[in-house]
Amino acid sequence: MRLNALSAGVEAPTMCFSGVIHSIFHQACNVSLESDALLTLVSSEKGNLSQGIRLGTPPKFTFLNQLRVGQPFACRGGILRISGSELSVDLRTASLWHIDLKGLRVDLRQRDTAQAWAVAWLELGKHRRGNGISAMIAAIPVPRQNSMTSPGIKTLVEMAVQTVPALIDATRNLQVDGAITAIRPLIGLGPGLTPSGDDFIVGYLAGLWSTAGSDSSRLRFMSSLGAWLSQAAAGTNAISCTYIKSAVNGNVSEPIATLAQRFGQTKSMDSVREATRTALQVGNTSGTDGVQGLLLGCIAWAAPSLTYFSRSQLLLRTLLTPHHTQVNIS
Repeated sequence: MRLNALSAGVEAPTMCFSGVIHSIFHQACNVSLESDALLTLVSSEKGNLSQGIRLGTPPKFTFLNQLRVGQPFACRGGILRISGSELSVDLRTASLWHIDLKGLRVDLRQRDTAQAWAVAWLELGKHRRGNGISAMIAAIPVPRQNSMTSPGIKTLVEMAVQTVPALIDATRNLQVDGAITAIRPLIGLGPGLTPSGDDFIVGYLAGLWSTAGSDSSRLRFMSSLGAWLSQAAAGTNAISCTYIKSAVNGNVSEPIATLAQRFGQTKSMDSVREATRTALQVGNTSGTDGVQGLLLGCIAWAAPSLTYFSRSQLLLRTLLTPHHTQVNIS
């Protein structure tokens, strides 16, 4: 079976490389390159990845029926072949996929942009999934008198209480050491293929890149924090490590990147709602934690107004210092 590649992320090789199959799922396959980087092949139903190649797959296709972990592969002249498998991929047909977060220049001082952010925040509250770090943050503050709250949940929430506000505060004040101290406990935090804390970090970096613009002090902060994260990411699993390193360079998956793009490039709140819901559907907790990170990353340098929130007001006041932009939701 030969498949044609539909698109390739900006970090994905397409001509000459080799390695072995790392991990296999129904709609995705990770391949470990000789450079120790991971490349992800995904079916046509999945969104694009910066380090991924999206394939034109037939209905009901699954990688589980085609490949096995440890199989060697090689790409020469744009044709990817896997040893011991009838599957091959023509990468010459791939179009480049890339959303430039660094060029978005999302500015929450603009009324329409702040309104779009607020719509996404409210959608997160309505459609939050799983029990990842986003759920921990939403539980702030834990009612200490509630005997029904388990000690384990209290511990996780208390970690979120300490870590997330400290990270936002250090970011706002461009304090690299403080940001490193705050973000360190999130690396590898939580269960899952990509741990909850890692998904939050990826989203948070996406938010920062989307709002950094051409501000030299912000860009220096991002460079210093990114250099540390590129090394510290070795403390989590190989898949999450790849995603964090990509996010350090301003590259994230299509659902998160598209949502960030909506903030600065749309006047339709329905399109923001749709993009938020799409991003939230990724994995069990990955989408929710990534969206939470994106939204908080976006407000690190410019907080929105709290006047249009109801149930979320206490949470935001816990996370933010009081510098607000007045907007209304319609």
